Amino acid sequence: MKLSTKYALICLSLIIAPSASFAQLEPKPLTQPTLKQITAEPDWIARSPTNPRWLVDGSGIIFSQRRPGLVARDFSDNYLLFLSTPDLYVPLKITPKDPGPYFTNRGDWNTDHTLRLLNNAGDIFLYNASTNATTQLTKTTAYESSAMFLADNRSLFVRFAYRRDSNWFIRNLDSGWENQAADIRYQDAPKDETEDETEDKNFNYLEQQQRDLFQIITLEDQRKEMREDDTKAWRDTNPTSVPGPFYLGKDNRSIGAWLSPSGNHILVATAPKERPSDPTDIMPDYITDDGYVSTHAVRSKVGHHTETPIQLTLLDLKAERIIELPLINLPTIKDDPLAWLKEANADDSDVDSEEAGDADESESDEPTDELKEETTKPRPVSHMGTRWNDAGTIAAVMLKSHDNKDRWIVLIDTALEEPELTTAHHLRDDAWINWAFNDFGFIPATNTLWYLSEETNYAHLYTFDPISSITKQLTAGDFEVTSPTFTHDASFVYFRTNQTHPGIRELEQLNLTTGELKPITKLAGTVESFRISPDESQAIITYSNINQPPELYLIDLEPNPLLQTKPKQLTQTVTDAFRNTQLQTPQIIAVPSTHTEHPIYTRLYLPDATKFTGPRPLVLFSHGAGYLQHANYQWSYYKREHMYHTILTNLGFIVIAPDFRASSGYGRDWRTAIYRKMGYPELEDFKDAIDYVVNNHNADPTNVGIYGGSYGGFMTLMAMFLEPETYKAGAALRSVTDWAHYNHGYTSNILNTPDIDPEAYQISSPINHAEGLQGHLLMLHGLQDNNVVAQDIIRLSQRLIELEKQNWELALAPIEPHGYHEPSSWLDQMRRIHKLFTEELLDD
Repeated sequence: MKLSTKYALICLSLIIAPSASFAQLEPKPLTQPTLKQITAEPDWIARSPTNPRWLVDGSGIIFSQRRPGLVARDFSDNYLLFLSTPDLYVPLKITPKDPGPYFTNRGDWNTDHTLRLLNNAGDIFLYNASTNATTQLTKTTAYESSAMFLADNRSLFVRFAYRRDSNWFIRNLDSGWENQAADIRYQDAPKDETEDETEDKNFNYLEQQQRDLFQIITLEDQRKEMREDDTKAWRDTNPTSVPGPFYLGKDNRSIGAWLSPSGNHILVATAPKERPSDPTDIMPDYITDDGYVSTHAVRSKVGHHTETPIQLTLLDLKAERIIELPLINLPTIKDDPLAWLKEANADDSDVDSEEAGDADESESDEPTDELKEETTKPRPVSHMGTRWNDAGTIAAVMLKSHDNKDRWIVLIDTALEEPELTTAHHLRDDAWINWAFNDFGFIPATNTLWYLSEETNYAHLYTFDPISSITKQLTAGDFEVTSPTFTHDASFVYFRTNQTHPGIRELEQLNLTTGELKPITKLAGTVESFRISPDESQAIITYSNINQPPELYLIDLEPNPLLQTKPKQLTQTVTDAFRNTQLQTPQIIAVPSTHTEHPIYTRLYLPDATKFTGPRPLVLFSHGAGYLQHANYQWSYYKREHMYHTILTNLGFIVIAPDFRASSGYGRDWRTAIYRKMGYPELEDFKDAIDYVVNNHNADPTNVGIYGGSYGGFMTLMAMFLEPETYKAGAALRSVTDWAHYNHGYTSNILNTPDIDPEAYQISSPINHAEGLQGHLLMLHGLQDNNVVAQDIIRLSQRLIELEKQNWELALAPIEPHGYHEPSSWLDQMRRIHKLFTEELLDD
């Protein structure tokens, strides 16, 4: 950590500079938001701090902020904030004039926590906690990373390892002596010449004749063989040579290689060298610097994306042997979770063929040998992460099946004579494995595995002891656990939970000895992230609330909640313009569901009842992503829409924003309710929310509108097409109109693939229900959208034309991606939405 004299003087001058005035000023009157204001560059709200991280010595933090202004908004700067002056924190911008380096609290400690290896800008440094000094260990043009102390205790000297580009190296900290950990080659192993000797002698008369006639040639052969045997013997017994070569095959490529902290093994994940050439979409760009139309390739469609299957191999560096780790014995790896669906589709095809008179009675109903072989072949898997225990004796690997139904955590015990995969945890989900809650690792200084799992509906923390094979559930209840962080001595683990309310995230502490769970924060908002200090006595948290953009706070990690002090706010980035804007704080209500036992949590914005009497028009906002939480106490990703709802309520509208089934924060069953039927459970939840505000808040059921983007745009189309009697007007932004044209990773989770599950795609795609449109529909889409490609909305437009539908329009933003960037585009979009709702839903 470094601080220049100039920075210190600047900091001091800022601290002692007098305020402009201590006189009491009259508070400015609050202003009402306007469309122009809410769609302006977000600097007017705040340049909220992001990515906070502690300095390695704990004296302060570094965080990032976007640069102000329309030109600079795509750039970020780093700021230093020292904590030595309580209650007065002055961020200092890091500039090229004084760039540091400033080392952050990331890197591997030695066992007694006196030395720490740090990575910075592709080089490695050593931090000495006793002297608070940092020494540079490498300075190369190569990129060095993943530095760690070795724990093998084979040497009297301290050794550490690191990656240089794609290879692992080991270095003696005292002498600086360095060696490559292993010689790994993606080639076929050389053939043993004795294997081909007979073949060569039989078919090469001239070579055989030479040896029969001339003794010298035979002698040279013998000398060559002796030389090779001698070289191999010395290499195998030479302790200074690089282990290997390890030949992993010319048809393979590396997915990753992880050296054990013992320095004795490398776990390698490989995949086929040949990469698939999947078909992709093309996206045109009409607004270019040279005036010519350009095109860009974008992602492939669902069912047309080839996932990469992996294999695992363990390299024993001491014995110089390759240990294959076949996946064939993973639980259920040979099962086909979708066999019932494939069989149903096959039966349907048989019926269709018979009805068409094409049935071939000579063919047997029994599957062919080839089909039988295919059905018993292990399913391919993807690699999701590798972790070693601190001793470097046990590796844990997380794998996921390509059909998204199974997740495994396997262990490899390198102390065994024949290491193999042992399943520590297996999670099967008949819908799909969540892309969240896949954290795992080893509790520090132990062999105990920890992981998150949704197996009891909510994501909770578990441990597995590889010696006793006992699994323990450490947390339980109708709440989620995220971001587990263990202390170095394995006494406590900190994580975020929504235990007090589904829409509130607090920081909590679990005592690993007693099992006691204690709250660290009680802020009734959202702790978006936390970082524990190097001495583990404090934490930096990023906190926000509904009308409070994120700021950084400092909090003590005192286990006794009675001794907790109020968190200290470290940053003040919210502008006066935002503070002086009168925004409504919505209620978070629990709407009773007519379809599940759990309520539908919903944001509710109400107009002033003293100004507006009689039934009020209602607008429903549908959030995007599907798996996202919006009815929560957090500064929303949808900040513009949130502020727009105040504009609507000022005109007498009621606005609701339900967390429909598919949303995050409510457990696995809520998440997967849409499996194979996207759009239908959500519409049921929308109807319950609408009925609730009609019955309890005087909403007018004859004047209901809906809008949303991405998944929210999809839901707007489903609402307008399937329930036209409910929705009078809708605005669909950047909408998926046909799931068969969306990407593979997201869609195959929820709807399988079109070849396997065509019915799910048929019923879930709005384009197939467009004939139901009756109300007024506005569609908006960016032509530079590489997520939901504009082809989606153009295909739907052609479908509406052919159906001779009226009262719909399409507005294309030529330069905008999936999430609009430019304020002018945002303003155009919001003006069109506002015009739709005021003209169609407000009575004259």
